[in-house]
Amino acid sequence: MNANNDDISNRLRASLGGTEAPLLGTDIVTGAAERPAPRLVHPARRAAIAGGSTLAVAAIAVSALVIAQPLQQAPLFTAAAGSGSGGQESALSADSRLMMWTNYEYVPGDGLSTSPGEGHVYQLQRVGDAETVLQNAADALGVAGEPAKSAYFDEAYPTYVIGAEDGTAPSVVVSWTGTGDWWYNDPAAYPQYTCSSDGVCEEPAATENLAPGEDEARSIAHEIFTATGFEVDAADIRVTADEWQTVASASLVVDGTQTALDWSVGWGTTGLISFAYGHSVDVVDKGSYSTVSAHDAVDRLDDWRWFGSAGPEFQTGVNLLAASDLARSEGAPTADTPVEETPTAEPSEAPVDPSTGEPGTSEPGDPGTVEPAPEPTLVDPTPEPVPTPETVVVTVEDATATLLLVWDADGNAWLVPGFAMPHPDGWFNSVISLIEGVITLPEPLAIEPLDGEIAY
Repeated sequence: MNANNDDISNRLRASLGGTEAPLLGTDIVTGAAERPAPRLVHPARRAAIAGGSTLAVAAIAVSALVIAQPLQQAPLFTAAAGSGSGGQESALSADSRLMMWTNYEYVPGDGLSTSPGEGHVYQLQRVGDAETVLQNAADALGVAGEPAKSAYFDEAYPTYVIGAEDGTAPSVVVSWTGTGDWWYNDPAAYPQYTCSSDGVCEEPAATENLAPGEDEARSIAHEIFTATGFEVDAADIRVTADEWQTVASASLVVDGTQTALDWSVGWGTTGLISFAYGHSVDVVDKGSYSTVSAHDAVDRLDDWRWFGSAGPEFQTGVNLLAASDLARSEGAPTADTPVEETPTAEPSEAPVDPSTGEPGTSEPGDPGTVEPAPEPTLVDPTPEPVPTPETVVVTVEDATATLLLVWDADGNAWLVPGFAMPHPDGWFNSVISLIEGVITLPEPLAIEPLDGEIAY
């Protein structure tokens, strides 16, 4: 150490009163690991603490702890029971799958991401008023009249109509709940059956299909959608056609994702619009929320409460075979299967022996012999026991992040983040990916086991 350093050391010792630094006891050193680590404090607070009492220090420490705790937000909404009803297998609880002939158990594949994420939640809020929405739809579809309360109007389910409600003429109806949906119907758009006074109806003769072609259908649908408040590019309208009808549809797109909420127009072979429907909503962003990983979301496929409806690219059919359907396919008797009996022989008079005039006693098989009536054979009407569903383990190898349509307990519609997961049998399971607590789930369904025979 040079002279300058020695001088600085001496001056420091002098400022401390000439005392040597105290030696640390071994108990202090060994117990250091059990003591809390010091916290960094803002310089302004450090000055206040230095000049304050021990009580003030404690108060600041408690305040810091309170601030550090995350704010607990109330759930956004309570999901409706059956919120994700869409006919997909994932929407069914494990108990209700007793009526299915395959019980799927899902396990995550190695390729699924284990990283959590986040996604936005949107509420679909009704916009406008019922009468205006109804009038716009009626004008777009050529239905004359003024809005009026429908025959089944209820304050809890307010519905209004323009046109005939008895099915004799076109009509437009709006329901001012949920997404403010409206729908149009024209019963004359399809070839009509002709029925005589005795109730015999004849199928209409085949005629040329006068429904518009793809481009024309897309153009007409675009005009109707725009007139009813749904802004969509004509190129985004899907057109499908078969020998019975032509349909043009478009989905609500949010954040670049096609959702399960759609608008549609259909034509019958007469060339008339047979049906149309749509909604009146604004999309309100409720913020971003944490989500579970695709790997962890697989565990939710067995709980119908996490189900939501995905957009059109993930909407495919699924074969759910009820027990009664399988019984019929295998020939087992059901409630509507007639009980067959072996017909019994009609009683007849005993043959007479022409030589004696007495009843004959010829051998069986001879002319005039009365065969004994066979005992009737009854088919047991009791159905065969329902077999135990086969359990199939499905490894989920892929998951696509998307938005799912769900409904809350008050009848409002929401779009929430989720995953669409392909099933090897040809459909998609869709499951909500929000972490627990963001929405309140309905109570699980309790299905009691059936006692005795199963009724069909």
